[in-house]
Amino acid sequence: MLILQQWLTEQRQAKNLSLEQLANLLAKPISYVQNVENGKHSLDIVEYLYYCKALGISPNQGLVLIESNLTSS
Repeated sequence: MLILQQWLTEQRQAKNLSLEQLANLLAKPISYVQNVENGKHSLDIVEYLYYCKALGISPNQGLVLIESNLTSS
């Protein structure tokens, strides 16, 4: 979902984390983070929770964003 990809990218940038730094926090290759941000990999709920934890953000914020995007469509 584009809105979530954009939000996660913005959150990483707001934390001044590079792709490599976030990948290291997730114990994943850089390509994993790139694929998430480019929409080539959709996160399942567990991955999403780990992703948010690595970024130090509340997963609820993203869920609210998704919900509001669904209701406005």
